[in-house]
Amino acid sequence: MQESIPQECLPDEEAGPEFVHALPEVHYPPTVNAATELVDRHVADGRGENVAIRFEDERITYADLQGRVDRLGNALIDLGVRPGDRVLVRFPNRPEAIVSCLAAQKIGAVALPSMKLLRAKELTHIANDAEVSLAIVYDDLLNEFEEALPDLDTVEDVIVVNRTEGVSDDHAHHDYDDHVAAAEDDLPTHETDRDDLALLLYTSGTTGRPKGAVHTHRRLLATADTYAKYCLSPSESDVFGGNPPLPFAYGYGDLVTFPLRFGASTSLVEDATPETLLDAVERHGITIFCSIPTAFNQILSNHPDGPEKFDTSSLRLAMSAGEPLTPTTYDRFGAEYGVPILDGIGTTEMLHIFVSHRADDEIDPSATGFPVPGYECKVVDPDSGVEVPRGTAGLLAVRGPTGMTYWNRPAEQNAVLRDGWNLPGDIFVHREDGRFEYKSRRDDLIVSSGYNIPGPEVEAVVEGHDAVSEVAVVGSPDEQRGQIVKAFVVLTEGIDPSDDLASELQEVVKNTLAPYKYPRAVEFVDELPRTETGKIQRVKLRERERERQAQA
Repeated sequence: MQESIPQECLPDEEAGPEFVHALPEVHYPPTVNAATELVDRHVADGRGENVAIRFEDERITYADLQGRVDRLGNALIDLGVRPGDRVLVRFPNRPEAIVSCLAAQKIGAVALPSMKLLRAKELTHIANDAEVSLAIVYDDLLNEFEEALPDLDTVEDVIVVNRTEGVSDDHAHHDYDDHVAAAEDDLPTHETDRDDLALLLYTSGTTGRPKGAVHTHRRLLATADTYAKYCLSPSESDVFGGNPPLPFAYGYGDLVTFPLRFGASTSLVEDATPETLLDAVERHGITIFCSIPTAFNQILSNHPDGPEKFDTSSLRLAMSAGEPLTPTTYDRFGAEYGVPILDGIGTTEMLHIFVSHRADDEIDPSATGFPVPGYECKVVDPDSGVEVPRGTAGLLAVRGPTGMTYWNRPAEQNAVLRDGWNLPGDIFVHREDGRFEYKSRRDDLIVSSGYNIPGPEVEAVVEGHDAVSEVAVVGSPDEQRGQIVKAFVVLTEGIDPSDDLASELQEVVKNTLAPYKYPRAVEFVDELPRTETGKIQRVKLRERERERQAQA
């Protein structure tokens, strides 16, 4: 058991979500360890020479990965890490990040991957909130952590991975390579309960201070045994790759849990750009490409000759999450690269995707898809919680083998649950054909003159115009209407902003949607504010509009 976890940091059973284990695949034994299931099991079953990680020109087999995990796990034990301790892991997408998370989990500790762009103030909040005992940090990301270190209440040791040329290693921290080299090769797996914590992920903080979402060993495995198994149909021959950061729940599943669960490979790109991603597809033979809508659009706009310049014939499927995928992007990428994109909705709190099409479905890009096998979904009235009729917009409610469980946040915990169902905060319509159609985040619903207008619905129409590269639509305060619809538009390279173009975009929306949904204001901008995971920060655009009104 994990004695070092303060019980007051976790909700009791009555305050937590109701878990549903409808599939036989998610009935795990009372003791199970995610790291053993993702690595050791393959070596024991004769798959030790399968390539687990492809990074630059390096190919790390499962047997090699097991050795690296065992030695680091023993090094952590030698430094006093106990079962239940939180270990902060601060890296770009590199093999050491995966090794560090798996080593922590194998000894019964809790891995806490950290976004690489976090500043000292944010790191201080997260490390103190989680009561982190040890941190493993990439040398190029050490400065912000060292700035935070005097204010960290519980961090006792720091291990530094020295890899970057020109970054000094003259500091009073432990050296990763030295400790791993001195550690024992064999590491017995700590006997973790299936409901012991394995992973702690912090939300991006777009609507307030980041909150810790906790995930157990069996919840971690369940994402692979539900979504990955049934929607992606993975095999040992698959290579998962893309640009989601590993500390992003979506990225952790795509590039760690899913490939390692099925004995497949993961392709890591440290500093992803459209060009380096396409190069990785060719060099590593990526078959399942995982990304976000922004990156798909950047690939299409920056490399219109991508399929000719790079060998992308290995691709069989693409995945998208983090933001709504528009039919325009779906159609363009499919036409250029010959593969469908599975759009999906998931959250940090639910760990991965719970609504999606399957690879062999007849995909309708105007809808997100069906409930992932193992999950149940319904659309409810936001006030009463009563399920609404098909075709009516309402709040999505979900339950399954994962659930929304916050670390040390009792008030927020109560706000995201109703009768055991999880409320991720998204407005959906449950259509007559059984598909769930995304409308907006609850916060992104624009109320103008009494009309409810989903911002992403307007975005999808505006983005379809050839002159538009990216767009975000929010409600802007208005004395007469309460709010008006406002579009912030990034234009395609070579297109100049003009009043005529703004009018043209407005007319496109009027002629496609109900006229009251058209953007009464259009502002052309050079870029949109984003989180590190690529999500548009509409909250910043709304704040900007409120400030403008206050100044006016």
